[in-house]
Amino acid sequence: MAKKIFAALGIVGFLATAGIAFAQTTTDNTGGGSSQSATATVAPRTQPMVLEVNSGGRVLLRGTVDTASANSLTIKGWGGNWTVNVSANTEVMPKGAAVSSLQQGDFVGILGTVDQSSSWTIDATLVRDWTARQALNQEVKTNVQAVRQEMSAAPRTIQGTLSNLDATAQTFTLTNAGGTAYAVSLTSGAKILARNWLTLDFSKVSNGDTVRVYGTVASSTITASIFRDVSVR
Repeated sequence: MAKKIFAALGIVGFLATAGIAFAQTTTDNTGGGSSQSATATVAPRTQPMVLEVNSGGRVLLRGTVDTASANSLTIKGWGGNWTVNVSANTEVMPKGAAVSSLQQGDFVGILGTVDQSSSWTIDATLVRDWTARQALNQEVKTNVQAVRQEMSAAPRTIQGTLSNLDATAQTFTLTNAGGTAYAVSLTSGAKILARNWLTLDFSKVSNGDTVRVYGTVASSTITASIFRDVSVR
């Protein structure tokens, strides 16, 4: 174990003397990215590879995915390829992502400890896919812009409690704070969003949710082109 830690520290020291800085920040508002494009719609941003190992064997590694499975990753980083072991206790970000869904070339950050039984191996406590995070940030931006454009066309925005849900027909009753009930139907191609402005599967909508609809109102009927469930994150 000590040899592995000293070897990793030696790599860091060598790279530091070569003028390469390794910096870990507590926040990263860039959304992350990769020097290789993971999707056609998200412009990649160059990210520095990072390797930090402390005297207790704790590791911060940032690099690109080479291979991914349910239980392990191969990451291209400083020093070569690293094997990253993933367990049921490993936190994967963005929330809800699966390690096996990571794509080759995705830029990721790994937190964990040096494995005691295998060289160039990390037991991960956190896997963060910065490329996926950038794609989600872009989706949020696109959805917010769509809502603003819709509102600029002067439709009404109404918030209330959802009931009488028909998920197949995408119709429901919306009752506002004043007790007025509206029969709501969504237009074909309506944007369906969660509280965080990400696209939402309408099957996750439930009676009792607090929702906002953007559309045209005729008497007690609303035809909505945008639906946002603020009860679902």
